[in-house]
Amino acid sequence: MVPDRPAIADRIGLPPSSSWLALRARPEYAGKARRFASTAVFGYPHDPYDIGLIASELVTNAIVATAALRSWPDEVHPIRVELKVTERYVYLAVTDPDHRPMPGSDRGGQLAEHGRGLTIVDQGAAARWVTYTEHGKTVHVIIVAPEITLTADEAAQIGAPT
Repeated sequence: MVPDRPAIADRIGLPPSSSWLALRARPEYAGKARRFASTAVFGYPHDPYDIGLIASELVTNAIVATAALRSWPDEVHPIRVELKVTERYVYLAVTDPDHRPMPGSDRGGQLAEHGRGLTIVDQGAAARWVTYTEHGKTVHVIIVAPEITLTADEAAQIGAPT
């Protein structure tokens, strides 16, 4: 028998939840990232659909960038998804081995079939930034809970550039 899942009210006052996931550079892994992120926010005051959508958009971009570099064997998981969930915000970071600069947010307009992922992310995120290293990049996103506005100090503590 599966116990009932906790209601949102049951989570109030709990400490933040952190988790991560390593993924292969294949299109089907965007769905795995969506499920991972959606499940992680259950019981917190965040919309699981929105969080899952943002995660899958970022991971889709990471898969495309990673696959463009080279072919990856099955035992290699070059993409990493990190998630921190609090009552006030969700911090999501997706890392891939492609250190090249990212394209702009909107490369094709609202009716384009490709190139709208970052526009979707930006519509749901309070902040998005990218950090680069010699061996890759990380796209960082902060999504706030409904009716929450993060202070500049809070955003800086999470790591957002000022």
